[in-house]
Amino acid sequence: MLEFLGIIILLVLIGLSIGLHEIGHLVPAKKFGVKVIDYAIGFGPTIFKTQRGETKYHIKLIPLGGFIRMIGMFPPAREGSVSMGGRFARLIDDAREHSESEIGEADRDRTFYRLSVPRRLVVMTGGPLMNLFLSAILFAVVFSGIGVSVAANTVGGVIPCVPSKTNPAGTAGIAGCIDSEESPAAKAGIAVGDTFVSVDGVKTSTYEEVVTQLRTHAAGESTTLVMDTKLGRKTFTLVFADALIEQYDEQGKSLGTFEHRPLLGFVAGAKLEPLPLSDIPGIMWTMSIDSGKALLSFPQKLYQLGSDLLSGNQRKTDGPISVVGISRLSGEVVASDLEVSLKVQEILGMAASLNLFLFLFNLVPLPPLDGGHAAAAIYEGARRRVARLRRTGDPGPVDVARLLPLTYVVSAVLLLSGLLVIVADFVAPISLGY
Repeated sequence: MLEFLGIIILLVLIGLSIGLHEIGHLVPAKKFGVKVIDYAIGFGPTIFKTQRGETKYHIKLIPLGGFIRMIGMFPPAREGSVSMGGRFARLIDDAREHSESEIGEADRDRTFYRLSVPRRLVVMTGGPLMNLFLSAILFAVVFSGIGVSVAANTVGGVIPCVPSKTNPAGTAGIAGCIDSEESPAAKAGIAVGDTFVSVDGVKTSTYEEVVTQLRTHAAGESTTLVMDTKLGRKTFTLVFADALIEQYDEQGKSLGTFEHRPLLGFVAGAKLEPLPLSDIPGIMWTMSIDSGKALLSFPQKLYQLGSDLLSGNQRKTDGPISVVGISRLSGEVVASDLEVSLKVQEILGMAASLNLFLFLFNLVPLPPLDGGHAAAAIYEGARRRVARLRRTGDPGPVDVARLLPLTYVVSAVLLLSGLLVIVADFVAPISLGY
């Protein structure tokens, strides 16, 4: 039940993101006088619709995007131009005719293509900018409202046994510790939630201060800890054990080697510490760079995902993920044993990251993405500027209808890519391990 609730919560957040994205297009378009026929959240069958003025508002079944439909997206063919014939030419001509059929005599000056280049850029970038704004709000809530997890001056966990080659995690079985002895912390009775007061007579108010004091000791040496426990303040004297700690590379793969280290057998607790709002732009910039790199490597990772599915190899956790996968992760978070504040942080963090990715993805200069229309407007503005400098007359609007073959190719690639990732999220879902 809780998992289903998590899925619903994220789907609502995704719907909100889509709705605000389209409002980012709708509001400036109406402000500039363009006639908007349809506003839709989702694709496929309509589950709700209403009409306000000249615009029909739809909520559709499949929450994988949205759109607004403005009249005059394609300018008419220039006088004297001759169709070259062929399938693509007929496709372009049909698109122009359909676009023209939506324009009534009273709406001739309300078409999208008649807007100035700056206004067209405002309309087309309004959607992605709404995603960026929503992402900033959500990240502010996540990092400044809730906070980030940092080490607390408490015990967050106790390792039962001294790690060894045969028991590198230091876990205990039914019969206790095998091939190693009980860890000093477990033997002394230190428990989760105990708070550090001092180490070797030095007061400690942070876990970093605890670590600083303990680093001066070697295996076989003793240390004195004063701690506040559930039974009151206690003093513990512990002798550092000689532990064999397994070594890993940067990818988390075991190197098969071990290193001797002094060990008491406890790990730090965690607490949430809010960040100042001034840190949010820097965090978003770093995440934007990472998202940009992910976009550039998307074809390679998509190929890797397909190969893993066909060969039965384990799916890479840093690969592409669909709405289905993100929703499942949200359900996993809500159904976990995390504190409520951490659950909220995780889900809002997913929504924030998704909106930041949508901002960048929609700016890719390819039709039918917003960046494709923006690129066409920029090209038109540059062409007109050059024409003015050369005094050759206004070349007119860019014939974006000629980009329809590319639009269909990009749309097909996006559709097939999306279907592949959705299939992967069903047959080999990514898990957070809660």
